[in-house]
Amino acid sequence: MRFVLEESSWAWDGNNREAFIERFEQLLDRLDIAYEREEPCAASREWLQQQVLGSYTLNDLLWNPDSPLDLPFEVRQRVVGHLNMMRYWDEETAWPAIDVNIAGRDVLSPSAALGHARVRERQATACLPLPGPWRGPCEVIVNGVKEHVHFVVDELSHRAFFRDALEVERVDEAGLEVLAPHAFPDLLFLNGVWSELGHFEGGYARVRQSLHRFLAVLDEHGAWVFTDETGRLSPEEPMPSVGGRKPVTNQIIQQRFIRWGFDVAPEKPNVRTDGICRRARERELEGQTLYCEWHYKLESHTNRVHIHPPVNASGGKVIVAIFRDHLPLPGDG
Repeated sequence: MRFVLEESSWAWDGNNREAFIERFEQLLDRLDIAYEREEPCAASREWLQQQVLGSYTLNDLLWNPDSPLDLPFEVRQRVVGHLNMMRYWDEETAWPAIDVNIAGRDVLSPSAALGHARVRERQATACLPLPGPWRGPCEVIVNGVKEHVHFVVDELSHRAFFRDALEVERVDEAGLEVLAPHAFPDLLFLNGVWSELGHFEGGYARVRQSLHRFLAVLDEHGAWVFTDETGRLSPEEPMPSVGGRKPVTNQIIQQRFIRWGFDVAPEKPNVRTDGICRRARERELEGQTLYCEWHYKLESHTNRVHIHPPVNASGGKVIVAIFRDHLPLPGDG
């Protein structure tokens, strides 16, 4: 499992029903995305049976017609859909603990304790709380032992968890291939690219940190860098008040990447005109030949990641096409 539903975040004082339901819907949105990305979720049986408002259990709040929560019909239907797919981890595993301290707060949370135990065993597992005070990596203490467990409440914390999982689990090449679509969901990795990790000088182990950093920026900003027609060098800049579309030139693309500290560049024209060199940079996607000239040097003299701007066949995602120490250049012997 990758996610567990955290219990203690469901405590409610009965006030501001609309805000509570909005938080509930945020969690349902996150569950939708997790299931869409095939990221296993589980809950404890305690999740539904715990008292969250006086004598009301969460189960009472969800289904009792006299419940003060009185969930709207459409929200209730979404809950039913997820409960029908839910796995209950404590049917297979004993509670590791129930008394937990999360970010300085003492709570009862068997699922946070499970996440803590799994992280200690280098099995990256995050909590899905009802959105509230906890977000991102939080210090969790169980029986005096501290670990950092991720609390996922939105897309940024979702991706951050999987990126940290690469380090928690100390993944090898096969592990990176499994986790990369979750850590970098707005990138398309071409078939066969993972087998090329061994072509890096020094292998994946030598480039892993710089490769992860580059993929993270490419995932978050790459599509914008290649397609935004406002002329801005950063999405944080204000939108221009006048003027129409501006061409996305190679110079603008390079300047945008430099804003995030990456010198990404296209090949020189003589590389395209050299048949051997051009073909070494070509890859196929759904019958379309892509010339993957844009590249980032993980080191100044070697180890390149070749990418391609979004195309229709990539669904608007930047394409990660080639991992290589060095591709042929005109004049190579």
